Amino acid sequence: MRLLLAALLIPLAASAQVTLKSDLSSGTSPQIYIGRAACKMQVINFTWDVGAGHPTVAEQVDIIHARSSGTCSSNGSVTAPDTDTVAAIQTQSGSEQVKASNLILDQTDGGVFVGGCDNTDRKSSNPYTTYYCVQLRSTSTTAGAPAFASIPVNFATANPTPPAGIVIEPGDQHLKVNWSAGDAAENIATYDVHVLAADAGLDLSKYTDRVSASTSADVQKTDDGALLQNDVPYTVQVVANDTYGNASTPSGGVSGTPKHILDFYNLYRDEGGSAGGGHGCSSAGAATWIAALALLTGLLARKRKKARGGAALLLLGALLAPGARADWRASERPARKLLLGLKIDRYDPQVDSESAFAALPSLNDRPYHQIFHGRAPLRYQLEADWEIAHPFGSFLLGGTVGFWQNFGKGLTADPPRTTSGDTALFDVIPFGAIATYRFDWLADRFRRFPLIPYAQVGLMRALWASFSGTGAVSKDATRGGRGSGWTWGYTTAVGFALNLDAIDPELAREAYVDTGIQRTSLFAEYGWTRLDDFHKTKPGTNETAGALILSDRAWRFGLALEF
Repeated sequence: MRLLLAALLIPLAASAQVTLKSDLSSGTSPQIYIGRAACKMQVINFTWDVGAGHPTVAEQVDIIHARSSGTCSSNGSVTAPDTDTVAAIQTQSGSEQVKASNLILDQTDGGVFVGGCDNTDRKSSNPYTTYYCVQLRSTSTTAGAPAFASIPVNFATANPTPPAGIVIEPGDQHLKVNWSAGDAAENIATYDVHVLAADAGLDLSKYTDRVSASTSADVQKTDDGALLQNDVPYTVQVVANDTYGNASTPSGGVSGTPKHILDFYNLYRDEGGSAGGGHGCSSAGAATWIAALALLTGLLARKRKKARGGAALLLLGALLAPGARADWRASERPARKLLLGLKIDRYDPQVDSESAFAALPSLNDRPYHQIFHGRAPLRYQLEADWEIAHPFGSFLLGGTVGFWQNFGKGLTADPPRTTSGDTALFDVIPFGAIATYRFDWLADRFRRFPLIPYAQVGLMRALWASFSGTGAVSKDATRGGRGSGWTWGYTTAVGFALNLDAIDPELAREAYVDTGIQRTSLFAEYGWTRLDDFHKTKPGTNETAGALILSDRAWRFGLALEF
């Protein structure tokens, strides 16, 4: 009878799903990494589950320590030095604590891991690997392949190779450090970058920066936490840490000396620029603008909700009168309430034009151009307008907010000035309150009329900021001044929009029914922006009163949606 029961239960073992986990690994393909320091003392906790209904009276759970994963799937006897023991708990789930050193199966002369935890040959590039296996097998001699799960346990007890080829590029109060892996085959997790005063000794318990396996770092502090100072020499050493927790010996020391670098704002001030920065650039000022923009957005959203409600009623009427729906024209829709637009242009602020009307001939050296070399990156602006009236066209009131960033390389302060490795960033965030007139009277009455001319005027306020190679806001330590502030001005634009609804009015009508969009258009405009604090000058002089000139003129292109 027992033989018959065993024969009936053999297929259950084959269909069982064994799961195995450990506290030192995770994921679908778990691995355990044991280094020299952890090898003798590390305890690994394994838990397993063979599934509901297992093991049966004709099944057995075995624990195998094997050098090959093939041993785990075998139904034959396990040969030395691999080990095979019956699990102490013959239940669906169980656990076991195992010392890592007990999973080392070859530690005698002639073995593949001579010395065990004291081995000095196996690095992360060629680890010694064994397998902890849980096997559910039938006790019948005619059973097929057992169900099993295994986790590789990898040992690397030799230290990694020290990094090599250290190169240091000096920056302003920081050092950019690059190096090469000592052995590209090794599995390196992190590097410790040590920065020491020239006469200080290395303490491996301290480090300036711990970086990922990328072979570069930008350091701003010594191992003792002191900020790096310009014109002071420092010694840099790098230590490699592998995934097993082993650390290399330090690399050879390389000397580096931070140097004063002129970013955009420093160069601008050095050549006589008058914008001291910081004026009006308080958190309260920024908060005021953000709050005003949020209030405007809320009002527009409220108006849009009312417009969408009216559209829903009109749609309901159309559904009840299908004959009239076919003749539904744009003029029969509710009045448009909201315009949302995205516009893009190439922005080239005329910072260097300050010398054109200020008593600063030194700005003829064009500091802005020296840093950014005529680059004019794209500026992105969002516009939201409330369409307040439609007497003969549309009158709109709204706001804009944008973002623009230029980047270049700083110049060494010591002559002859040369390009450095330090990045110089310059950000401008414009805010505006605008009024627009759009002559869309013809487009409203003739569905195939595609052009909508318009004109726009508004007040602008732009937040600008210059950043040094360390990512901090620039400072003028000589003349005083901070590399951020506000500039006031105004903007005007004329342009035309191409009404895309005129191409396919029926498709446009369906878009309105589905989304509430009453008109979609592409537009092009030519804009003039005067951002110079309204040309304010110091009393009795022709010198600007501290405004950074951000004026420009350019073609802008974009997409507008009306609701």
